[in-house]
Amino acid sequence: MKKVVMICATTLMCFGLTGIAQAVRPVMPPTMIPVKPIKPFVSVSFKPDQLDLGTISKRTPGSLPVKLKAHIIANCPHQVRASFAPFTQQSGRASIQPKDMSVEINGVNVPIARTAVPIIRSVRATPKEGVDVPVDVKFSVAKATRYPAGPYKGAIIFTIMAAP
Repeated sequence: MKKVVMICATTLMCFGLTGIAQAVRPVMPPTMIPVKPIKPFVSVSFKPDQLDLGTISKRTPGSLPVKLKAHIIANCPHQVRASFAPFTQQSGRASIQPKDMSVEINGVNVPIARTAVPIIRSVRATPKEGVDVPVDVKFSVAKATRYPAGPYKGAIIFTIMAAP
């Protein structure tokens, strides 16, 4: 009988120690908890989304200012870069030479080529609803009278990216 009591007591003690061992689980420090990385996200939209700078004629002014508004949403530092494609007449008969055109966006001269230059930079994320940023475009054509009158098409290319 003593042996049965001894075995029961030993068994209960083992189960009790197991319960204590389970109750004292080690806690991982916060630096060791795996964190899912957040992917950078940036988005930009413009209002208006198309520009009409007028038509080349004998009375074309020296420069044509245009005001846009960029709406930016980003969860990281970001920048907007701009490049400009030259103007070509819709009929395809003429195109304005890059040397006769100049574009300035937010005070930064943008070359008439595919080379993009930064026009907006931010070192922090935007609020979740985004921010509106003014974009002032100043377009000018030197010697406009040497080109045939009529409508021309070109493009301002805006690229937004996460900043390093």
